[in-house]
Amino acid sequence: MNEIVAKELWEYDQVVRVEWLDIFGTISVALLLLFAGLLYQNRKMMKDPSYKFYLKGLIAKLVGSMVFCSIYIFYYDKHGDTIAYFESSMAMANLFFQDTEKYIEVMLSEPSVELRSLFSDKTGYPYSYMFYDSHTFSVIKLTSILTIVTGRSYFLSSLLLAYLSYFGVWKLFLTFRQYAPAIDNKLAWAILYFPSPLFWGGGISKDTFIFAATALFVYCAHKYFILKERKVAIVILLIICSWLILSIKPYIFIVLFPGGLLWIFYDKLQRVRSKFITFFLFPFLVVGIMVLSYFVLTSLSGSMSKFSIDKAFETAASTSADLKQDYYGGSSFDIGTFDGTATGVVSLILPAINAGLFRPFLWESKSVVLLIAGFENIFLLGFTIFILYKTKVIGSLKIIKKNPILLFCVAFTIFFAFMIGITTSNFGALVRFKIPILPFFVSALFIIDYQRTLPENRNL
Repeated sequence: MNEIVAKELWEYDQVVRVEWLDIFGTISVALLLLFAGLLYQNRKMMKDPSYKFYLKGLIAKLVGSMVFCSIYIFYYDKHGDTIAYFESSMAMANLFFQDTEKYIEVMLSEPSVELRSLFSDKTGYPYSYMFYDSHTFSVIKLTSILTIVTGRSYFLSSLLLAYLSYFGVWKLFLTFRQYAPAIDNKLAWAILYFPSPLFWGGGISKDTFIFAATALFVYCAHKYFILKERKVAIVILLIICSWLILSIKPYIFIVLFPGGLLWIFYDKLQRVRSKFITFFLFPFLVVGIMVLSYFVLTSLSGSMSKFSIDKAFETAASTSADLKQDYYGGSSFDIGTFDGTATGVVSLILPAINAGLFRPFLWESKSVVLLIAGFENIFLLGFTIFILYKTKVIGSLKIIKKNPILLFCVAFTIFFAFMIGITTSNFGALVRFKIPILPFFVSALFIIDYQRTLPENRNL
């Protein structure tokens, strides 16, 4: 399924090959997973009718994964980060079969010149630009486990990753359904069937790991802090999700952690019967969350490297400038000059949020993939305007104020959109980076629209 081809004297490239045995094995495993999913759905539906969406969501997830793989194999001719991740993981798999002790050492160590010397011409080498980036190399390490299990099959490894990541996405759907079971079909569309997360969150990439980890983090936080189900398994999952996010995309934790605190504490505040006390305490709550978040995120700065609080603006400016370069395929855009200062941040708040949520616009799409994203963004923009028109801005704010989970969704969406909007100057990267917020944003819009029809909210 692969061969080693010399690229340079100091580096070898593992070349992905797709054979009929690979395709047959992937289809066979997919059918087995779907059959197991059908049995699981039928068993769970006896107690929980929401599981009627389980199999449909799983089918959508696996199909999205295979479409993603096919486009990168056949349309992009085996180019792109997902191929580079897998080719690098093949070198890891070769090292495992050649010397398991060295493989374990690589898995447990930070990238270095000495660590790279454990590879050889017989194993091939991970791409240097990925190997020496600890966050990127974390994806290669995790992918290598699947690569070993599947016999170095790209399609099958991607399929298994999609199947495993579906666990987090499904749990997120169950979380939101508790707040609006009457519109569970709409929430299924927002979380299980929305196009961008199915496509970009279905292949071997940072985005697949992060999308699943973010979804599962929210599910576990809801179980432990809101529903007060203090189980060891929930704590372990919460720690694993936090570790995954910090290991792969630490900047997401900068938004997710304070957003989660706001959700948890505001939920407790809402249980206070006196509106005066609630109104009085809310500013102190916000300040307290900001201070606590700064303390925790600062203490984690060692593991966040260039994404730490004190380097965040500098990193954002350099990342934005880099993504404008020609080698990213000419899909760059510009929301204005970002110099890495606080003043520069304030001046770009609205353009950044707009870019993070609604761009690329249809007329800015220069490829098939971006064209699909353009149609999706037209829907998002139109649906947002529709909800604001039907509910009015004040009415929407009042509904959000009464529902802590909506406050979390809106806060997480706005701050995340701002972050990726100000750091990302390339549409190809933007459509991938935004997928963690889409289920929260679209679900919040559906729930606001549903809340608008309830008797207690008709006079808002």
